[in-house]
Amino acid sequence: MEQNKQDQGPKNVQSYEAKDIQVLGGLSAVRKRFNVVELSQKIEKQGDIQALSKKFKIKPRILALAKDEGRILSQFPNLQKSKAGILSGLRTDRDLKLFAQNYDIYIAPARELIKLVRKWNNDLQKNPLHLIDQKEHDLIIGSLLGDASIRKRERNSCFRISHSIKQEAYINWKYGILRNFEFSEFYRRKRTINGIEGEIINFATKTHPVFNYYRNLFYKDNIKTIDQNMLQHLNARSLAIWICDDGSFSRTQDIIILCTNSFSLEEHKLMRDYFNKKFGLNPTIGFRDKKYFYLRFRKEDSKKLIEIIKPFIPECMKYKIGEHQK
Repeated sequence: MEQNKQDQGPKNVQSYEAKDIQVLGGLSAVRKRFNVVELSQKIEKQGDIQALSKKFKIKPRILALAKDEGRILSQFPNLQKSKAGILSGLRTDRDLKLFAQNYDIYIAPARELIKLVRKWNNDLQKNPLHLIDQKEHDLIIGSLLGDASIRKRERNSCFRISHSIKQEAYINWKYGILRNFEFSEFYRRKRTINGIEGEIINFATKTHPVFNYYRNLFYKDNIKTIDQNMLQHLNARSLAIWICDDGSFSRTQDIIILCTNSFSLEEHKLMRDYFNKKFGLNPTIGFRDKKYFYLRFRKEDSKKLIEIIKPFIPECMKYKIGEHQK
């Protein structure tokens, strides 16, 4: 799958022959030799910076700055280059467009822009819906209840998903919903569980301030945790995604089981009570292998649960609600 590319930059760029240049140590030197918009469009995936750094003899750090500047100028070609560096703190094209709708980036002084960019990123950590839509939010919530995780880097966090190769269509569906973010990983790898080798697909976004919100919502002392505050975000769509991740349908009993193995008994009690209050469902708490808890929905409750989540289940995951074979 190809990520979204920037609009084409100006034509008539110079030839990028490494033999024609010396090692470039500053951004101003790169600007003289290259069209930074065109140069930035050559960097599409992880590893491109290192490869182009070697090819064009540009220091990786400087090339990263040139990429950021080119990304900004591709959308705002008349912007001062000094302001482009400031706006690179807005991590996605969507951030840029929304920010420019709220503030006059051409008139605002550089010092004011620095403060506004900082405020923008801080606000996203308090309310992600300033940037993302409800569908994206629900996907993140449902996935984090299931198989996804949030990893904290130095300042910001990234969103990570891993699914079996058998669920390739499902992970592509998730990827499509989150396409407005930039991705640092999307690859397959072998994994052995209980002596059985299988293939999985991983993808991860690049770090973004908005994911700090979800990191703080779900994680306590670096452990994924469920509490009342987090459960308030659970709705029909996020529940559907949770079922797609961790649910299973028993064809012999016509019931749904939610494999919530990683959570404690107290967390299961919270979940059970919330299901009753929010959806009018009464799951029972099961216990297996002398260490794992899970939620089991009786036959009538399973029917009701399916009615709630069915509109939000992607076609490739309908087997999770018993509609067709996997």
